[in-house]
Amino acid sequence: MSWPDRDTLALVSSSQQFARAAGVALPLFALRGAHDLGTGEILDLIAFIDWMDRWDQRVIQLLPINETAIGETSPYNTLSAFAIDPAYISVSQVPEVEHSRAAQEVLHTPRVRGQIRRWRQSPQRQRPRLYALKLQLLDLGFSAFQNLPAADERRIAFENFRRLNAWWLDDYALFRAIKERRRWTSWEAWPDPLRARDVMVLQRTAVRLQPRIGFFQYLQWVAAEQWNAVREHARRRGVLIKGDLSFVCGRDSADVWAHQELFDLHSSAGAPPDAFSATGQAWGLPLYNWAAMRASNYAWWRQRARQGGVLFDLFRIDHVVGLFRTYAIPVRAGGAAGFVPHDQAEQATQGHDLLSAVIEDAGGSGVIAEDLGTVPEWVRDSLSRLHIPGYKVFRWERNGEAFIDPRTYAPLSVATTGTHDTDTLAAWLESLTGDEWAALTDLLHLTNPGARAAESKSSPTPDVHLEVLRCLYQAASVLTILPIQDLFGWRERINTPATTDSHNWRYRLPVETSRLDTLPDVRQRMEALRALISETGRSMR
Repeated sequence: MSWPDRDTLALVSSSQQFARAAGVALPLFALRGAHDLGTGEILDLIAFIDWMDRWDQRVIQLLPINETAIGETSPYNTLSAFAIDPAYISVSQVPEVEHSRAAQEVLHTPRVRGQIRRWRQSPQRQRPRLYALKLQLLDLGFSAFQNLPAADERRIAFENFRRLNAWWLDDYALFRAIKERRRWTSWEAWPDPLRARDVMVLQRTAVRLQPRIGFFQYLQWVAAEQWNAVREHARRRGVLIKGDLSFVCGRDSADVWAHQELFDLHSSAGAPPDAFSATGQAWGLPLYNWAAMRASNYAWWRQRARQGGVLFDLFRIDHVVGLFRTYAIPVRAGGAAGFVPHDQAEQATQGHDLLSAVIEDAGGSGVIAEDLGTVPEWVRDSLSRLHIPGYKVFRWERNGEAFIDPRTYAPLSVATTGTHDTDTLAAWLESLTGDEWAALTDLLHLTNPGARAAESKSSPTPDVHLEVLRCLYQAASVLTILPIQDLFGWRERINTPATTDSHNWRYRLPVETSRLDTLPDVRQRMEALRALISETGRSMR
């Protein structure tokens, strides 16, 4: 099959443009770097971008990188809609930490060195204790930073960052300092003047906590500086970074505390019964006060879009149907669950207006919608009119028992084998029933696939696995972005929805990025995929 050139494949509207490309999805925390402390770090992306460029993979799709509470592993229950998680800071490459004798003494104590060695060797990230160590080291670095003269270029850069980001940074840093002082109790349990944001009390509190406020602002500046270095490297390599904006931030977050009028705390956002949960899901996340959002012309969401445009070339809006209508579950017993707004016409207008605002303020970054699960067709029609791609998850795209040929997918879409919430491709292939297996091999035109019979317990052969990937690269979808586990037939999954399994959100790659190509199976598969990328017009070269 021949493929049109890039210009022909670009889908252009007044505000959205996408080029045919291939990419890889993985959480930032899954990376392994030469200097990390046991979780993926911002600067680890540089080596991964080089690896992507080498194999003509052009899009890195990440999960949310926003800060979460110390013990929170899910990146979707955020402490801030704007702050980068300090756990992702590449501490060993922060100048003040490098040059702080106190920080280096901590790093080189036998106990800490042993801890770091164990964390780095672990197949899973170890967030809480690692986070505490990073903050300790960064705190020592901040002490050294404060001793720099006011005319030092780093001090000037920091002050500029504080000034330009005061619109979110001031509330966030104050919130974070109060949380620390009050031993992480929820803001809803703070004394009334703090909880209700009494102006005089907040001013006095800010003066008293100024050193810690400055520290948390410093963390965000360091994270932003490192992120900017990654963005610049990605531009030079021709690799796009695709972010993920969570549908809503956590209830106990800086945003909800600072903008209580924009949220309805009497209900929890959730999902009605679906394939993931027969009883539905209550996420414990706040509901939006949609009337207040509309009255402000969606100002808070516009700010999120602008921040997304600063951080990412593309970003995905999680649970996009929730912007049209949110499934509300009363926090207290006695109320009835249901959608807000209730009226379909109002839902359609709200979603269209909000997404239009996001596109307007995204700064040229591409906006993509996570439209999976139970989504009314009129929502997808609205996305199409706005030139916002949705998702095509191969295993769910069926016509009865038959799998839909990806070559017939709508071009305005992202084709994939699965998400962070699904089984890996290898596990899914092994779970197929006899009829499903027959339907799959029929689509792939495999008359003798050499794989197990449906009743066998053995794994499908690598040839079958590769043919599924070939099918996805051939998709008409403008983007094909595959979870990194599915490239190689790895089995470890990232999350199991509606569970609190200790393995959720802790996945790490089996080796450092710099060693990926030393694994024969990895190199062989990437050579095959690079040929497919060229064959199917996804190289963007």
